[in-house]
Amino acid sequence: MQRFYDETWLPLRQRTRQWAWKTDAGVMKRHFLPHFGTRAIADLGTDDGEVALLDWVVGLREHRSKRDGTVIASRTVRNVASAVRVFLADAAERKVIRRNPTIGWSADRHLPAIEDKERGWRRQAGFGLDQVVALTTDRRLPEDRRTLYALRFLGGLRPGEAANARWRDLDPASRPLGRLNLEASFNSPMQRETSTKTGASLHLPIHPVLAVLLEHWRTTGWAEFMGREPLPSDLIFPREDGKQRLVSGTYKQFKADLALLEFPYQRQYESRSTFRNLALLGGATEFHLNLITHPSPKKASDHYTRLEMQWPRMCEAVLAIDAGAWKGTAGAVPAAEVTAEVTSRVTFADPTKDKPPTTLEVVGGKMEREKGFEPSTLALARRCSTTELFPLKNVRRPRFIEGAPGAVKRLGPPRRRASLPAP
Repeated sequence: MQRFYDETWLPLRQRTRQWAWKTDAGVMKRHFLPHFGTRAIADLGTDDGEVALLDWVVGLREHRSKRDGTVIASRTVRNVASAVRVFLADAAERKVIRRNPTIGWSADRHLPAIEDKERGWRRQAGFGLDQVVALTTDRRLPEDRRTLYALRFLGGLRPGEAANARWRDLDPASRPLGRLNLEASFNSPMQRETSTKTGASLHLPIHPVLAVLLEHWRTTGWAEFMGREPLPSDLIFPREDGKQRLVSGTYKQFKADLALLEFPYQRQYESRSTFRNLALLGGATEFHLNLITHPSPKKASDHYTRLEMQWPRMCEAVLAIDAGAWKGTAGAVPAAEVTAEVTSRVTFADPTKDKPPTTLEVVGGKMEREKGFEPSTLALARRCSTTELFPLKNVRRPRFIEGAPGAVKRLGPPRRRASLPAP
């Protein structure tokens, strides 16, 4: 078993599953190989081997976590079972075992339903607006981390996405708000640049507070941090060596910063949920928030969404997070900038865009008066408006009823139409 794992299966996973092979290797070494590593892999293709494997699967829920010694979560149980299922399916395809013993597994009967290890923690998770203000402005924290937190709490980026953002991705001239365009993320376990988690391009409206903090970081803080002026190809938030920040490193820094501010510990990924919930509380629509944080199409109608047409409303969703909460801090936005530059652009309060009032227009050789609450179409206007304004020819229109095929019967004389009186 161990030999097939080391010489065949693991190299195969490294080539075909560049994102997930380390996770698979971890769960196999922790939960599967200690029980079956010394056995001949062919034994699992027998009836006795299948029964032994089934007993192991049922007992997975009693396995302990290496980190804290507690029982592993139900999601971890399913991840371990899934990795073993793939392992044995690959062995069967390569004729190492006679049959795949996992084919008869019933996940609903043998595996627990997916639920959080600590029930109810999601209900209490997330940061309040005052905590976000402190994390982005408290001068006890280094400027690079304060600005990084602003990007994640006011833009909803994942840690790997924020770590891979470069100055060339930033478009401050975009209207009505500046824009950050991201095509790639940074995978810390692989330590390489990859596509975003869902493979989609991200287009983030820059919140006014974030714009102020980013500008100060670009003009002053970045050069002090790196010892030179930034180039378009440089990362916005590099490490001291100029490379991307690892998730493990940002986790330790975030945990230390929470302790310094005397905030209860939470996952660093809660910055993403906090962004969404603060925007929803401010009145943002979930549809436009999804275009920012989860833009991958989920259903057929999503393929008809045009991002550039929705961009103003995406900016409104970001602006739902009150910039006034940063008043008196380093992230405060000048009032004139918010009212004249941001609000007016988002609401399109531009008199040149207003449709001019309808003037008199020629209709049938005569003048039609300006419509107020009059019918909206000419046909309705002829039937409902003052008749002397709409001259009609005295057209004889017969009325018909259905009869035998080809037969037509006239009902009464044609209606008489009113005509304009002689001048």
